[in-house]
Amino acid sequence: MLSLSNAYNQDDLRKFVEGIKEKYQAAEFVVEPKIDGAAVVLTYENGKLVQGATRGDGTNGEDVTHNIRTIRSLPLEIDYTEKLIIRGEVFLPVKSFERINRDKAEKGEKLFANPRNAAAGTLKLLDSKLASERGLDVFIYGLDGTLSGSHAEDLSCLKGVGFPINELTKKFDDSEEIWKHVEHIGSLRDSLEYDIDGAVIKADSRAVQRSLGTTIKSQKWAIAYKYPPKEAETKLLKVDFQVGRTGSITPVAKLEPIKLAGSTISNATLHNEDEIERLGIMEGDWVTIKKGGDVIPKVIRPIIEKRDGSEKQVEFLSSCPVCKSKLVKEETDINRKCINPACPAQVKRALLHFASRKAMDIQGFGEALVNKLVDDRKISDVADIYEKDFDYLIGEDGYGEKSIQKLRDAIAESLSKPFDKVLYGLGLRHVGERTAQVLAERFGDIDSLMSADEEMLVSVRDIGEETAKAIVNSFSNPDLSDIINRLKKSGLSFEAEKIKMDSDVLSGKTFVVTGTLSLPREHFTKLIESNGGKVLSAVSGKLNYLLVGENAGSKLIKAEKLGVDIIDEDGLMKMINGESDV
Repeated sequence: MLSLSNAYNQDDLRKFVEGIKEKYQAAEFVVEPKIDGAAVVLTYENGKLVQGATRGDGTNGEDVTHNIRTIRSLPLEIDYTEKLIIRGEVFLPVKSFERINRDKAEKGEKLFANPRNAAAGTLKLLDSKLASERGLDVFIYGLDGTLSGSHAEDLSCLKGVGFPINELTKKFDDSEEIWKHVEHIGSLRDSLEYDIDGAVIKADSRAVQRSLGTTIKSQKWAIAYKYPPKEAETKLLKVDFQVGRTGSITPVAKLEPIKLAGSTISNATLHNEDEIERLGIMEGDWVTIKKGGDVIPKVIRPIIEKRDGSEKQVEFLSSCPVCKSKLVKEETDINRKCINPACPAQVKRALLHFASRKAMDIQGFGEALVNKLVDDRKISDVADIYEKDFDYLIGEDGYGEKSIQKLRDAIAESLSKPFDKVLYGLGLRHVGERTAQVLAERFGDIDSLMSADEEMLVSVRDIGEETAKAIVNSFSNPDLSDIINRLKKSGLSFEAEKIKMDSDVLSGKTFVVTGTLSLPREHFTKLIESNGGKVLSAVSGKLNYLLVGENAGSKLIKAEKLGVDIIDEDGLMKMINGESDV
């Protein structure tokens, strides 16, 4: 499941719509509310619901079929016998959320922060009876494949067999009409029975969608308009400083708790020292806060007229608040940094990142355990996870033989994680989950990646100069090299799964892929390599073929000068299918 690109104003939305209409003049668009809940994928076979899964990391989710079945508006059986995979957003109606929190308050239990968290938590309950009592609901917004030639017709078909489709979903062919409906949905925001955080605009035609394709992160034929965040006023009690995974010192505002957009806010980001100076805020100020994208609380301004003289200037640190090492700030840094690699705060965050669900997914290796292991000086880096013995914990408060054995089993299970997960877990600067996947697919193993220079890295799709430089700098650190070597010895995978060969029809031929294609470049790289070809990063006189899409740029110009054969997607497929000479 891919993410959506965002629009934050009418101009952003108009550019998206008109950009598509320049290519496809008759293009129409579907506008629908962006439900603030938990994304799910539902599978029907022979007319019956057989599986419901959470979004997870976009590729692997959690099986929550037992709780999906409790949603009364969702049909368990449909009059359609072919396999059907549909996508939707599970949510908790506002009234149900308020009822649940009232019950929790009466019992003295911790309240849910907002309906989104409550919906996600309910889906993961083991007890489906409790899930049923909470009253989850769902709206269906799409499917894998197609039942017709358009998104709107597909939704109509799904509605016809009993699926709940949001009543505010409408189709338009004009950017002004689209904007009016987006505004209309926004005007209803506070009166709806469910939370929304935006509107989604999609090209209606399936043919247009296929032609536009996707990036590695999102569809090019859809965009999410994000409504302006709600604001509130509260008091800034003090500014604390937190140490990040890479040593960056980030200021955090400690606030008088206040409810905003469905959750209670007591902390908010201040980003960096420059932001504090730009805002001119002081400890003790009344401040206006908002939720960026309705998720991350942010201080946006002090309320100067409420000052009474008791406010104090924010004092910036010269030493690390955890290890007391002297902080440094390079010209290119926006924050001061603790450069002590043994700083307990950095070690803890690195361990938690490595063990997180999107990385190695080591169940039970959470914050409480990490704090104890580091504070007890039993572990100092991620390689220690596989080298150390955790027997000393047995008998400690909260740890018994069974829980430690579960931890051992989870650590052992993580050894089977693929290379891209391990790479993401290392926590290289600017290397997120998707970038790790791209790098693993492109370079194949850690040694090839570590030997790549900046020029080679920048040639990889979606790897910019800053990311390339950060990767090269990271691998120049001998401490990281030592950790990688130790992880190798422990049995972790530092090599991508070999591409299964479909044929050798392209054997001995070299290709460079450039421009905007119907699918991500990595798709065509795999396709070429699985048929015996080799994909290079640069154009030279020895290159056999340049595979081009739209906006091919300088590589196309150079290839033409050198007399390299230029092919498009159709040409590549004809070569693979034996319909043209290779």
